[in-house]
Amino acid sequence: MSELLASFERLLDTAGGDALMPALDVAGFLDALRELPLREIEPLLRALGRRAIDAPVAEAMAARAVPAPSRALLAVIATAEMAGIGERLLDMSIEHANTREQFGRPIGKFQAIQQQLAVMAEQVMMTRIAAQTSCAHGLEPPLAAAAVAKSAASSAAPTIAGIAHAVHGAIGITREFPLHRFTARLHALRMSHGSESYWNRLLGSARLQADAQNSLDFVRSI
Repeated sequence: MSELLASFERLLDTAGGDALMPALDVAGFLDALRELPLREIEPLLRALGRRAIDAPVAEAMAARAVPAPSRALLAVIATAEMAGIGERLLDMSIEHANTREQFGRPIGKFQAIQQQLAVMAEQVMMTRIAAQTSCAHGLEPPLAAAAVAKSAASSAAPTIAGIAHAVHGAIGITREFPLHRFTARLHALRMSHGSESYWNRLLGSARLQADAQNSLDFVRSI
């Protein structure tokens, strides 16, 4: 899998714009989900997120594997991309905090910044766990499992993006600096295939219709 991921990342880094989708098709990556389980493709989906690729690569993979991908599957795939974006934003924020100086020392030395980065790291890790857990269900994820994953990722998105911009300050919204490209993509995926409100309503309905005696049993059944 490491070789597959490395090859995929090299192609993402060398082929851009209109050339990306044809290059991925020729290399066989768009057919990856027809050959490998979703849990093994999940690192590739995060790689798309780490580069804020806005081409419909993940959706094309799903369509090649399943003639009519369900919203649950597309939501799980979006969750994996969001996890990759979160990882990249965290890396960028840590690097900026360690290099940007105020009052004679890096801003990352200030406890307030450290606390914000810790919260951000927590949310990023939660999103990654949600992606990996839901991808383990394969191409037909249970609706409740997809709902939990996408709701968790979409709920974390504003916190992740907000802290990233807070750490970077004004430079984060400039056209010259790439941060805004990642946060914009994160917010787009937050709404894609259902926001947290959509999936929370669905999850609530599923709980009311379930045979579980209590909510803890319902959660354990997902």
